[in-house]
Amino acid sequence: MKKMVYSLLAVGLLCVVGFAGVQRSQAASETELRPMQKAMQARAAWVKAITANLDTMKYAEVKKDATDLAVQASTMAENNPNPLAKELTMKLSTQATALADAAGKKDGGTAKSKLAQVNATCGECHAKIRDKK
Repeated sequence: MKKMVYSLLAVGLLCVVGFAGVQRSQAASETELRPMQKAMQARAAWVKAITANLDTMKYAEVKKDATDLAVQASTMAENNPNPLAKELTMKLSTQATALADAAGKKDGGTAKSKLAQVNATCGECHAKIRDKK
């Protein structure tokens, strides 16, 4: 009788431990960001860095970040099946390239204008695609 009780207790304990392990792995997979979310976070970081570097007139850093943004956007646009998203992403890439060119010429006024265009395109994409319900 004791062996049976201990066996049932052991089986029950293994089931609880196994279930807890499954719950933990599911929770970890739910918090993992999708590739698009990671790309958008990278874009947001570049725009934030560009804004800060423009304010301190670090044009070399602005050019580097804007170029990285343009390359990433262009690469993502190539494989985007959504025509509107593809159009807006290519528009962003073109604007980021123009921003990098202005930063390369150390033209702060034009660079700030191009950054405003980049931010407007981001807002347009959010309104038409991301936030659309």
